[in-house]
Amino acid sequence: MVSTMHDSRRPLRGRWVMGAFAAWVWALAAVAMAAALPGQEMRLDLSPPMVVNEARHGTPAGLVDEQRLIIGPPAGNPASSWEVPSQHRKEFPYSAYLDLGTERNLASLWLFDTHGTGDVVVSVGTPGQWRDVATYGCGAYMQWVRIPLEVSSRYLRLSRQSPGAQFTEVALYEFTPEAHRAMLERKAEEARQEAERQAALEQAREEARRRPLVEMAPYGTLSLLDEVDCALDTGHGFYESRTSASRVETVLDRPCRVLPPAEGEGAFFGYRLGAMKLLRPGAAYVLAVEYPEDVPRSMVVVNTGNETSRGFHTGATVGDAFHAKYVNNLPESLHVPLSGRWETWSLLFHLHDRFPPRGLVRGAKPRPLTPADGFDVTIAQFSARNMPLSRGAAAARIRLFEVLHPEALAAPLRLPPGDLPRRRLFWREEMSDGVIGSKDAKGDQRGIADAIEWYRHKAELMRFAGIHTFSKDLLEFGACQHWDPTPGGGNAWVHFDHTTKDLWGRIVELMAAYGFDILPYYEYSGSRGDKGLGYERRCRPLTRDDAYTHIRWIENANADITDPATYDDFRRILDLTILRYTGRAPFAGAWIRPRSQLPVSFGDGALERFAGEANGGEPVSRDRLQADRALYDRYLAWWNTKRRDFLVAMRDHLRRNGLEDAVVLFTGCPGEPGVPFPSWAPVMVTDRPEAWREVLARPEHATAKGETIQAISLQEVVSRSLYLDALTAPGLTWGGWEVQHARPADDPATYRTVEGVLLTHAFNRLYTVASPATLEAFRTPTGLALVRHYALNENMMFDREDKDILGYFVADMERSGPYCRMSEAVAVARGDPTMIGYLVSNNMGYGFPAYVRSFNANFLALPALSSRVLENAADAPDITVRTIETDGHGTWFALVNTGMGPVNARVMLPGVTVLRECVSGRDIEVQNGAAEASFHPFELKAWLAP
Repeated sequence: MVSTMHDSRRPLRGRWVMGAFAAWVWALAAVAMAAALPGQEMRLDLSPPMVVNEARHGTPAGLVDEQRLIIGPPAGNPASSWEVPSQHRKEFPYSAYLDLGTERNLASLWLFDTHGTGDVVVSVGTPGQWRDVATYGCGAYMQWVRIPLEVSSRYLRLSRQSPGAQFTEVALYEFTPEAHRAMLERKAEEARQEAERQAALEQAREEARRRPLVEMAPYGTLSLLDEVDCALDTGHGFYESRTSASRVETVLDRPCRVLPPAEGEGAFFGYRLGAMKLLRPGAAYVLAVEYPEDVPRSMVVVNTGNETSRGFHTGATVGDAFHAKYVNNLPESLHVPLSGRWETWSLLFHLHDRFPPRGLVRGAKPRPLTPADGFDVTIAQFSARNMPLSRGAAAARIRLFEVLHPEALAAPLRLPPGDLPRRRLFWREEMSDGVIGSKDAKGDQRGIADAIEWYRHKAELMRFAGIHTFSKDLLEFGACQHWDPTPGGGNAWVHFDHTTKDLWGRIVELMAAYGFDILPYYEYSGSRGDKGLGYERRCRPLTRDDAYTHIRWIENANADITDPATYDDFRRILDLTILRYTGRAPFAGAWIRPRSQLPVSFGDGALERFAGEANGGEPVSRDRLQADRALYDRYLAWWNTKRRDFLVAMRDHLRRNGLEDAVVLFTGCPGEPGVPFPSWAPVMVTDRPEAWREVLARPEHATAKGETIQAISLQEVVSRSLYLDALTAPGLTWGGWEVQHARPADDPATYRTVEGVLLTHAFNRLYTVASPATLEAFRTPTGLALVRHYALNENMMFDREDKDILGYFVADMERSGPYCRMSEAVAVARGDPTMIGYLVSNNMGYGFPAYVRSFNANFLALPALSSRVLENAADAPDITVRTIETDGHGTWFALVNTGMGPVNARVMLPGVTVLRECVSGRDIEVQNGAAEASFHPFELKAWLAP
């Protein structure tokens, strides 16, 4: 989530005045008051003599000296406050109390929140014997805030815990007799419900002693907390998108609940799990969904317990929404075998403190559920038009387990010796950190009260998955994320949220304690502050003066990578986010992705630099560049070298300052789904074009322009180098915009001999990694970096009126079972990447973790050195064998099954007499230079001949 709150841009304080504006404010406050108060409340008359200062310093009487100006619900901007002399600010907390003269049935306290944040504690009782009834964090700004009290007392105490707890006037309200009786009746009912809750918890404690234990790979011993029989159970708070949206069918000889594809709308059903089961925030749990692999199906599992939305698909389904609202999801259909059995999708997760019901929420929104309430699990699917070939989501049983030995969850990793370069796996999440987005850690809008725990959950998932490089966005579309730019100029340079400025430092320490390397991620657009470089927008389009694209919210800032000022600007960011921490954690380098905000610049400065560096000093104008194609092509070639020079300069800056092996990754693709083919003609890729042509001819699959989507074969993409053409083409443009300059083409040939700087090769579908030549084009002396671009599938869960039906919806899709690592395995076979990253739509999770852990462990066991294919090394055509030869560390082998089925193979390795598995360390029997091995589909094995 982007956060740009900063004190220097807030409006100045002003005195409260009567008049039209005050009347308008009063009217708004009256509406808010009416909504907030369940019954009639009356304001008490307060005056400075009622205030008793418990401290030797300060003037708390200023909190009640403007009472006569308050009319009706509190309104306006009172000016005087509880002043504390600056020389005594280190003596906080400060307390004062109101003596109301007699006991009052207090309903609420209002205070006018001004600047800063800090707790104010509200207490009742008698002097010396206080009972805290409320704490407010002063998280609002220049507005009245209501604090419910619902207590009877003569005395009301306010304690400011820190100087940041700043507010001016207070207003105090008491109940009318009728409202007080109603409040007491409500509290009695709440007490009765709480008694029932405690009884249920006691029953749960007794039940916990008898919970069955289950062994489930790769989690170890689990304790069964809760389960739902989807065919029979209409308890567990059963809900569905509309009445009879789902139905019970018998599938593979077992009753289950099925969601038939629905025309024009998504559909779902779900349950509340874990209610009164003694769930613990932060504890590790496993959610398991049993589904049939009988026919092609596509489905999404939404787990609000840790706000994760992950989807999977089977058979020939395309997975991601076929007609996404905002982007081209690049559909691909492959006839993946179906197991014909009941299978299990499972998710390891750490429970949040609070969570929303049913679907996800975006940012700081109410999360009313607590662990005692349980959390919702939803089985969902897209509309029929968006999931062709899918026969509907289906599930027979949903179970919730507690992990009994979380310390044993870590995947075993055996990395190459320290003097050999190592491979990397990492991910970045886009739409997830709204979980910790609220400034009020104690309210109901933050999923996890302590933000660092959110990142501890990430670290634990990394250990489980077998990943040892942590990545996080520090700039999101140019906006500062959780780091402190104060030493570089503060808000004048980079707008930042002062309440989260120290989080990055805490994250660095956490990840270092886990032993992870760190690769920060930057969506750089020039610094965005009051005087920031980005807002100067020094980049200028070629044919227009307003903007490169129609997307206004990315056009507010940009940076010219040919400009020396941009070098200085980004170096300063690296200084404050990486180099200041180099003694505290190992950094791998920097990952830059500009999101179309480092465009090709045709501004005056860039034109002058081109003239002096590449045009013999002859001036160049924009008009001339438009008229002279050869000159324009030379300008783009020059700009490409300047982009390379910028990235090399950032590499050198890191290396000169202590990061000897720092690398810089550059991801030019700004979109979520990845890189489309460079044509407006609608296409999809499939291994069976003929089977799809009838489907695509149906009217519902015509594009908005009435075009028919064309099915092309995987073989055609490879033979015609269509994906390499896509990767090296600029963005398609339209309507007089300059998308081709906002998203300039990748130019991997420019980096062919450059060490330590890598353009990332975008991948997702099988066709994106099927061509060895395409992968080889992006290789550098440092290796090959692949980044998987997941599709957001944003807002694709809607009803027939196109309204959202499951909150804010995003979801990543993966293939089921061993096929979930199809693209990665084929990439190793065809091109052997040394780094693989993932651009994830929301909270990361793995539905088929055994296959993920196996791939990751074997991938990381191999050194990050160049390899070559051993031709005909295996007697099975689907097995590819690569060899990596080293000095002093033996010969390494990467063996990959690129076939759709399991394979037993005999592998010939002439001259090898001793061989072992890298991950397990077990010896492999070798006879006459040959070894035998069994592979599941798309399995990677790492072997070593020492």
